[in-house]
Amino acid sequence: MTKGILKYTFTQVQDGAAQPATGHVPVEERVVLYVNGMELVGLMCTPTSLEELALGFLYNEGFIDGMGDVADVRVCGSGSCVDVWLYKDITPPTLRTITSGCSGGTTFENLAEARPPLISALRVTLEQVISLTHRLQAEADLYRQARGIHTSALSDGTGLICVAEDVGRHNTVDKLAGTCLRQGRPTRDHILLTSGRVSSEMLGKTARMGMPVVASLTSPTSLSIDLARAWDITLIGYVRGQGFRVYAGDHRLFGL
Repeated sequence: MTKGILKYTFTQVQDGAAQPATGHVPVEERVVLYVNGMELVGLMCTPTSLEELALGFLYNEGFIDGMGDVADVRVCGSGSCVDVWLYKDITPPTLRTITSGCSGGTTFENLAEARPPLISALRVTLEQVISLTHRLQAEADLYRQARGIHTSALSDGTGLICVAEDVGRHNTVDKLAGTCLRQGRPTRDHILLTSGRVSSEMLGKTARMGMPVVASLTSPTSLSIDLARAWDITLIGYVRGQGFRVYAGDHRLFGL
């Protein structure tokens, strides 16, 4: 059985007739993140790449700046928690925001705080956006088997460097960040491709990772558009067929 999906029986109704059937559904579990022995947050997620998810969450929330801050990270025996030990103490902020993520994501970051515009010389072509999005869809293995799962990828403009899938679209970005941290790969000046809605916390993670271009198969929210324009991030939505919508930062696209 592929990790991250389970087979269930159900009743299939089609053209007024009902019959028993079986199919795959995505797994959703609560995984608790402990830092220095202290419970920090519970994450609703697909239980794959959990160490990367934990590291990426800590990085994108500003608790760590890199692997040099991390003494140890490991998934507990039951798989229901991740223990991270740091070389420094942290004080969790008292403000916790339940985000608009499909699995009830959490962020400690106050996105209303001023952030300087993202400076980057990265430029992309219309063809790159479309081609890379097609590659993203081709890599969505769990989605093809079970549906109901988001896929995100990091690209250097030529190919996909790493891919992550999860029931939470925000979790996919944290998994990408954690993977890059462990592999020593930079994220700055790269492209984020995602199948999910781009909300404010998604854009906050993008800015933290220094990625000046975000392309989604679906829609951004009003706040993510406002933040993208303030932070000079190119925000692309509804990449379908041979077209898409540019909501912010069209100066980074050749041919416009």
